Amino acid sequence: MLPNSPDILKNLLGINGQGNDVMRENGSVTFAQADEGDIYYNGAAVADMPLQTAAAAIELVSNSGNDDVAGTGALTVKVGGLDGNYAWVTEILTLTGAVAVVGTQLFMRVLDLQVMTCGTGLTNAGQIACQAVGGGQVWDVIVVGEGRNQHSLITVPAKKRLWITRWVLSCSALVAQEYRVMFRAGNLKPWIVGAKRYAYFGGVVGEDVPLAMTTGFPSQSDIKIRAILGGGGKVSSHMAGFLTDVINSAP
Repeated sequence: MLPNSPDILKNLLGINGQGNDVMRENGSVTFAQADEGDIYYNGAAVADMPLQTAAAAIELVSNSGNDDVAGTGALTVKVGGLDGNYAWVTEILTLTGAVAVVGTQLFMRVLDLQVMTCGTGLTNAGQIACQAVGGGQVWDVIVVGEGRNQHSLITVPAKKRLWITRWVLSCSALVAQEYRVMFRAGNLKPWIVGAKRYAYFGGVVGEDVPLAMTTGFPSQSDIKIRAILGGGGKVSSHMAGFLTDVINSAP
């Protein structure tokens, strides 16, 4: 059934933006050979996308000294995600090149990384890693020259319900392909395959979901997409939906 909300049109249009009335992701992964992994920057090396189990501060570090106030690359980066209560939060950090800069906001999920200001190069000169403080687990990266992270993860904020309206994938190679849209009901809960598609072409596969048939995911749900290729190839993903408020309900 459709969500009962007087602000449904506003939510559908995404006027208030990511984490407030809309959630979207763009992911990518490159496989050198037949392989399986989640769609994110490191899916070919580590199949399961690493996710935080507790809220903690993060740090940003580039592998280029040009991502610095005196350089030609990225200067400030906005980190968006969810805190320990699964509320949407953001933090802007000023890069210091290959020296890590530590934030103060505690993140349970890092969902968005975006270059906000830069030098004459007009984008990030190096790969910018968002990782646990002290050079720990890398949660996500901004690849050189892309200005934004690319991963297939969406996590539903507290007191919200997510209604998926579109997901689509593309592959660069003419190889056997299997795609799994996977979800879990909360942190450390089991992953479930919600949709599965097979293909054998270098093209696009996906689904636009009518509003009357959208799937409502409760708050704290994780949704991601996994790819299985029969040979080397590049895969990209896009998934989007709108959020509605859950009134007088637990998160």
